[in-house]
Amino acid sequence: MKYIFVVALLCSVFNAWSQGPTKLDSAIRRLADEKDPQKSVQMVNQIIEDHHLDKTKDSETFDVLYGTVAVNFAMNQQYPEFQKYIGLIRNVFNKTSFLNMAASKMLNEGIDAEYARKISELTLALYQSFKNDTTAKPKEFSAKDWQRFMNFAQYPYYDTYAHSLYELGKYDEALTNQKKAFPGNPEEGVPASVERYAKLLSLTGRKEEARELLLKMARRGRLNKGMTEQLQDIYIAEKGSDENLGAYLDSLQRNVQKTLAEELKSKMLNKTAPAFTLNDINGRRVKLSDYAGKIVVLDLWATWCAPCIASFPAMELMVKKHPEVAFLFIAVQEKEKNPLPKVKAFVEKNKYPFTVLIDEPVIANATKYKIVDSYKPNGIPAKYIIDNKGVLRFVTSGFDTDTELINELEAMFSILK
Repeated sequence: MKYIFVVALLCSVFNAWSQGPTKLDSAIRRLADEKDPQKSVQMVNQIIEDHHLDKTKDSETFDVLYGTVAVNFAMNQQYPEFQKYIGLIRNVFNKTSFLNMAASKMLNEGIDAEYARKISELTLALYQSFKNDTTAKPKEFSAKDWQRFMNFAQYPYYDTYAHSLYELGKYDEALTNQKKAFPGNPEEGVPASVERYAKLLSLTGRKEEARELLLKMARRGRLNKGMTEQLQDIYIAEKGSDENLGAYLDSLQRNVQKTLAEELKSKMLNKTAPAFTLNDINGRRVKLSDYAGKIVVLDLWATWCAPCIASFPAMELMVKKHPEVAFLFIAVQEKEKNPLPKVKAFVEKNKYPFTVLIDEPVIANATKYKIVDSYKPNGIPAKYIIDNKGVLRFVTSGFDTDTELINELEAMFSILK
């Protein structure tokens, strides 16, 4: 049986859509958006019928369908049904992925931390039961690659388990498991996990270690809002007031952009940026060539992309700070045939001061889209930084923290100016 691992499948679903989503892709995405679990069951039955899915040949697709429904039941605290649909998943790796997804989503939305703990504990136990099973290795994986993949898989499972223990006030146990969630040094981890780890260090009487960790994150330009607040609290506790707090935080950041600029210089690209013409949300035709002589930032995003939206406050700050730079926010891979009303309503509701364009087919009714096909992003959010001569110099993808994004863009601008 060919394995399609759910973690990779769900994280890279955009890649599979690079030439346009299939009808099955679109149906699965609508299923993932449905909040009513009973309706999601009906949708699954309809998807199976409409696409003539076979339980043997399409077993991985069935796993995705059943797993998505299971998560929906968990979010609605209908646990017998959750267990039923989790039990229908045949691929054991897929099962651990959807168990972890359910627990993580419940914790992030403040739903039943104790049950989330039970799910995450089960996830780890299941993972431990098959991680060394060589018969689970797909043919296309070498033994070395498979072992590396399986070793990596454990980190999000430990992270979710630690999160559940943290929410339940079991700080010592949470700290032990949070440390296991990092493949290397904690400061190299995902910011949200590092933030929790720093809190746990403080809560278990290791405040000096928490302080040192936060300072390391500051020097790397990787502080998120929560870590910044922790550092502020530590400063005030040590100094007795917030006097000179701003200057202190600025001093930590002083050399970040300079160091980052040196690193980025060695990674500069030298490619002509693909030309394009698109409509903005007000119907105006916009060409890339309209901004000749300016640095241009293309921000590829979608209304359904949570990391894209999370990056917008930082991007708004950059737009206001750098009027000399042209920022073009291009909505890509929206689900609707006519995405304009949804995109425009989203932008206007949030009062973003952005120039927003919408990707469009190369020709009418084509599955190839101008921006996605020519710029070929590996995922979104993706940002393309073009110099004042129309040369593509930098490409970034993903989003971690406001501070990291701002520092990265500032360093890029300093190089190009």
